[in-house]
Amino acid sequence: MLQSAKLKYLFPIILFGTFFLDGALNQIFSAVLFQYPYSMICNLTLMWFVMGIFFEGESQINFTLWAFVIGIVFDWYYTGVFGVNTFIIPLVVMFVREVRLYVNTSFLIVMVLDTLAMALYNVLFYAVFQAIHLANVSASFFIGYSFFPTIILNLTLFVVLYYPIKTFFRRTRGTNYRSFG
Repeated sequence: MLQSAKLKYLFPIILFGTFFLDGALNQIFSAVLFQYPYSMICNLTLMWFVMGIFFEGESQINFTLWAFVIGIVFDWYYTGVFGVNTFIIPLVVMFVREVRLYVNTSFLIVMVLDTLAMALYNVLFYAVFQAIHLANVSASFFIGYSFFPTIILNLTLFVVLYYPIKTFFRRTRGTNYRSFG
């Protein structure tokens, strides 16, 4: 039970760390990530949510609440358009939590769900910004020059970070949780 309580407090701390790391990586590597016409965005925060949903153990973290909080902070700190991430991130987190009930935990399943979460997030973000006329690129341009590069970047980060994050959760989750693949 002590391990479970430990994760309950560490999860939001690392969540905010990934939030700031997303921005820092996007800023530091902007010459590479945003080289016209391509645009790639790090989504470590969303990856942290997906990993947390799969590996939380018995800690009972309220992912939807944390997704709402980080969405508000994301809108305030990065986008300046309030309400977009406040609702998109919790929707994506709720989607992953629902699908999680029907699948086993394995590297491939978590990778596919992470990719689906990234895809859903990026498509919803693009759709909202198109609807409010803040995005002025065609859907084909978005898919070819932003969507696919972003997915590839985040898949690469997922492959590199999967085992260290899995090990972290294994060491901090509740002791009565079934082992995972």
